[in-house]
Formats: sequence, C-alpha cells, structure tokens
Amino acid sequence: MPHGKQQQQEQQRRHAPARHLLSWPWSSRHSSRLQASSSRAAASSAAAGAAMWPVVHLQHGLLGSATDWVLNGPGFSLPFLLADAGYDVWFGNVRGNIFSRNHTSLQLLDPKFWAFSWDEMAARDLPAMLTYALLASGASEVAYVGHSQGTTLGLGFLASHAGSELAARVKVAILLAPVAFVTHVDSIPLLTLAQLNTDQIFTLLGFHEFMPSIEVLARLEGQLCRLQPALCVNILAAICGYNPSNLDQARLPTYVNYTPSGTSVQNMAHWSQAVRQPGEAVMRHYDYGTSCRTLLDTPRPCNQAVYGQLVPPQYNLSAIDNSLVLFTGGQDRLADPRDLQLMLQVLPSRRILLHQHFPDYEHLDFIWGINAAHRVYSSVLEVLGKLHDS
Repeated sequence: MPHGKQQQQEQQRRHAPARHLLSWPWSSRHSSRLQASSSRAAASSAAAGAAMWPVVHLQHGLLGSATDWVLNGPGFSLPFLLADAGYDVWFGNVRGNIFSRNHTSLQLLDPKFWAFSWDEMAARDLPAMLTYALLASGASEVAYVGHSQGTTLGLGFLASHAGSELAARVKVAILLAPVAFVTHVDSIPLLTLAQLNTDQIFTLLGFHEFMPSIEVLARLEGQLCRLQPALCVNILAAICGYNPSNLDQARLPTYVNYTPSGTSVQNMAHWSQAVRQPGEAVMRHYDYGTSCRTLLDTPRPCNQAVYGQLVPPQYNLSAIDNSLVLFTGGQDRLADPRDLQLMLQVLPSRRILLHQHFPDYEHLDFIWGINAAHRVYSSVLEVLGKLHDS
C-alpha cells in the first residue's frame, strides 16, 4: 500500500477529471511543468529553462496521443518521474491525432490531408520534432523513448537517417514494447483489417480518417466503463491485450476517454500490409501497388512513381548506429515474442545496451501498468543516468 506522499498522489490520481489532466496537483523539485499541447511541429515541452537539463523525447503508440504517457499521474507515469529527476521532457503527437490536426493549406475533409502512414511520421514528423526540441532547449543531444508505434517511428527514422547529423544526436533509443514486424500479431481488430482488406473498403467508401477521437463519444465510452467495466475491458483486450492485475480499474474511464485518438486509414492500411506479409524479418515502406492509373484512367500513386521500383523499399534496421534499450513483454499481442525474435535477428547486437523481458507484461502495461514505475521506469532512469554521466 502507498504511504505518505505516494498515498496522497494515489488519491489525487484516482480523482483527477478525465479531461483536465493539466490540473494535476504536482510540482517538481526542478520547477518543471507539464503541458499537453501541439504545435505545427507537433511537440510540447514539459520543462522550463531546459538548456541545462538533458532532453528526453517521448513518442506515443498507434491510435494514441501524448496524453497516454501521463494518465496514471505523478509518481506513476514516466514523464513525471523524468521531470522529477531533472530531465527536460518533450512529447510528440503524430499527424492526424486529436492534438495534431492542423495544416497550412489542407482542410480535414480533404483526402490529401489523410494521405500518410507511419512512413511520413518517421521521415518528416519525427525529425521535425527532434530538431525543434534540440533547438528550443539548446541541448546537443536527445534521448528517445517510444512505445508501440512510437518505437516503429524511432527505428524507421534511425535506419533511414543513419549517418546523418540529426540521427547522431540521438544518444539512445529506449523502446517500450517495440514493434518492427507484426506477422505473428494476435490483435483481433488488426487481423480483421488485414484479412478482409477493410482498409481498401474504407478507401472505396471515401473514409480517410480511422477511429477519430470525438469528445461526446469518448465521454459515452467513459460512462460505459463506469457502468460496465467488463465491456470496457473487452474493448481494450481486443485491440492490444489486457492485464487486469496490473491496470487500475478506477482509471479505465480516463484511459478510454483519451483512446483512441485517431489516425489515417492509410496508416492502418500500412499496418495491415505488414500483418499480411510472410513471416520474414523485413520492414517495408507503404505499398501503393503497381497500378498507376485508376479505373477511370486518372493518375494515382503507385510504387513505380513514388519509389522508382515495383516493390516498396525495405528499412535497413541493421544500419542503425545508435545505442538501443529494449523492454519487451511475453504476453504482448501487438509486439509478439516471435516477431521480437525476428527483430533481434536484424538489429545490430553490438548497439543493444540492455534488453529486459517481462514474461507477464502486456502491450499497455508499459505505459499504464500499476507496477511500471517500479519494474520498468526505474531501469529507464538508471540507463539515462549512466549515459548522462558518461
């Protein structure tokens, strides 16, 4: 049972309003502050006067947002622990989620706005966010922490930008529930999307946004969790697995109130393509297909036009030249242990500083687990501390 300050934090965490996370009654001994916002660079800082503090960038997972990192509150969520330890904490919000829906020229209803997958996030969004954080903080390097799809973006960026000045400034990439391959995924929604080609059906029907975050619907889902926790649990379990012994049941309405936060149909199509791919250690760019004309004989994107070849190119994960730290779970439906073994075959073993495996951990345990602060985040802080002192 929590005692003293931890007990007070626990009571505050349980009673915090779902849509007012910025009102957490918390202050860091380093005079940090948390803010969940999004700029055109889609990044927000969690500390003031950051030039003297080490910079850490946190990147959320599929259908998530920056709020995923803070939903368990002070003393339990990684950003608060990092800020308390003196780190300048930055959050990334990928394009298309609830906090990153602005564009200089395109409107939300324009299909071109949604013409992206995690390829664009890794090639454009993440470099822009890291550059912004480094420039704003005045730091010379940044530590990267990703969860789920956030690890995919990190791996994709480091592989495709290997040898670049920006990639060299990433001191370490810490990967929570890392995902590079999903041929053994056990998520029913993802399997259904892949097997039925649902992504193609959505496109034919003119749907371009996938599972948007609508506040009214989110509130209804939150009420559903309060009235029927079993149904709420089934929703979470179907998507990415669920460990009832390591999730605070009282926080379920808050989790569902912020999740999902939306993405593009094309992004889900990219994941569906990866699911349909044979069980080989290959991470490919989005497959536009070989046909460069529509049925009406109008131009359309195709592999030849986009990549200059008929087959989408691969990400060369073996080219990564950054220090890597992996935290994996044995019960993870999205980051299946069999796919993990494929990933370990291609990642440069000499760059892996640490790999901690938790046989009982599910996908969400790494961000919402009750014991994540003790079992996972303590190791994250230890790794960062050693690297900072070196």
